[in-house]
Amino acid sequence: MNANELFQQKKKQKKQARRGGEEEEAKLGLTSLMDIVAIIVIYLLKSYASDPVLIMPQADQKIPMSPADMPIQNGIALYVTPKEIVFSEKKMVQLVDGDISPNDVQNHLIGTLYDAMAEEADKAKQMAESRQEEWEARLILVGDERIKFATLVDIMYTAGRAEYTQYAFCVIRRGA
Repeated sequence: MNANELFQQKKKQKKQARRGGEEEEAKLGLTSLMDIVAIIVIYLLKSYASDPVLIMPQADQKIPMSPADMPIQNGIALYVTPKEIVFSEKKMVQLVDGDISPNDVQNHLIGTLYDAMAEEADKAKQMAESRQEEWEARLILVGDERIKFATLVDIMYTAGRAEYTQYAFCVIRRGA
């Protein structure tokens, strides 16, 4: 035996003498590993589900940058790209060069969007009433930095007529 092996053997004997028995190797069984995986999956699902709103930008959408630093609040998302307006995962209005067709808007009211928003507002009011809470009436506008102001005015007017009184604009936080 060389000096290193002799040293390791004496070290092992001293450990055994101190502990009063032979050293055992720790082993994790399959059940323990499955418990660990289950706990991690549950944690991830709970943390994912705790987000009040999940914002999924549309294709070809450039969300504006801002130094603002506020957490997103609960509300319903309205996506506006240069090509379309999407509400409740349904395409509501086709845009041409960022403008709403005159056939789709009358006196700043976008008919198809208003109908969908009013229906969603009624559902949200009923849900809030059943939970004995007050409806927040918040709309999260996930816009594009290329949206024309006139289009934004029409959208906000329509949302106001559908009883949405609070507006939040989704932006990407720019580093300080």
